Amino acid sequence: MGDGVKLKEILEAQGKSVRSVATETSISPTTLYSIIQKDTSIRFDFALRIANVLGIEVSEICSDAAMNAESWTKEQNIVLPELPSGMDSVLDGNRVKRYLKNTLYPLMELFGKKNMPKVDEHLTNYYQLTDEGRNEVDQYIRAQLLIKKDPARAEDIKKITKW
Repeated sequence: MGDGVKLKEILEAQGKSVRSVATETSISPTTLYSIIQKDTSIRFDFALRIANVLGIEVSEICSDAAMNAESWTKEQNIVLPELPSGMDSVLDGNRVKRYLKNTLYPLMELFGKKNMPKVDEHLTNYYQLTDEGRNEVDQYIRAQLLIKKDPARAEDIKKITKW
């Protein structure tokens, strides 16, 4: 059984339509219908958005999910694809696991899974910008923090280890 069949079963069990999930995740309904009909795998970023909307773990609908909740504490190596020469020290399995465990999952706990698709969208858009564009976004965020910083949220964020 592929990811498409799993997604269809979960949608039926929750009484959700493909169109409603598409609207909530900003994923094209055509894409979701195609995944279900062809029983293809779901890209991890799409699976994360869908899982957040459906209130399930990503690993339930994404066979490409690198890890599930049980593996966060285990000492396992994550097998990653070959990286270009010189990049192997930048991204390794242990770093990915630590980043997920220490940063993303605590953020999800603090602010809820429903906010993560928006975070995912912002990060995706940010990295599509030119260097100049990213610098402008960074300056804007710094300016907003000077006038609109929420002290309670700032304290919550400081509690996240290895930020």
